[in-house]
Amino acid sequence: MALDAARRSSIYQKLVPVLGEQDANALMTEFPSVEADELVTKQFLRAELATLETRLTLRMGAMFMASTSLLALIRFFS
Repeated sequence: MALDAARRSSIYQKLVPVLGEQDANALMTEFPSVEADELVTKQFLRAELATLETRLTLRMGAMFMASTSLLALIRFFS
């Protein structure tokens, strides 16, 4: 969930005396400021990569089969 500017500022102001400016800034960068910055879980990323890997493997297999068939036709007609 993204934090609005007022809430981010309030949290930051409370963190600075406790952590110092650098650490407060470092901690605030871990919280998204807009919905587009939502954090991605490792599980979601692994699932997406597995899906992409499967799609790529299928496409490469289809391309291999097509090229093999084309070579067979070339040899047959030559």
